[in-house]
Amino acid sequence: MGDLYSDLGEYERAQGHYKKGINICKTTRFWPSWINMWEISSARVKVLNLNKNINLDMVYQHYKNNKLKFCDGRNARHIGEILLNFGGSQISQAEDWIKKAIEADKSNGTMFSLGQDYYLYAVLFRRKGDRSEAKENLSKAINIFKECSADGWVEKYEKELVEL
Repeated sequence: MGDLYSDLGEYERAQGHYKKGINICKTTRFWPSWINMWEISSARVKVLNLNKNINLDMVYQHYKNNKLKFCDGRNARHIGEILLNFGGSQISQAEDWIKKAIEADKSNGTMFSLGQDYYLYAVLFRRKGDRSEAKENLSKAINIFKECSADGWVEKYEKELVEL
């Protein structure tokens, strides 16, 4: 639910769902890698909600503590998005994390997540003022979402592509 509300821009609700998941897992001492994933996601929605008061060292530690390969790309992408939204000198680090996400999702075959990686990469290039690279990466995202039959995402991002 946290991801759904995050995608809708309802960051407070997303935050609440991530915290519930974290608390349940901590209480039951079950799925420590899910706790790490949700802690990273929680930090991401804080930043998206314009709260930059997060501990990046802890975010990196949660990434290192993950034992679930299929979460590697998602976690790296979320760290990239955190850094991208910090702006300034963090943009080059954000790009490194997005590239790490792309490689992990290619390796793990997590295609929907790979589409999200390419979309974020397009956002990065748009912020850098490189429309050509933004279009290329947005097109890659759209093609992957088509393969995944994620029609809503295809429609949304095709509109963005036209606007570029």
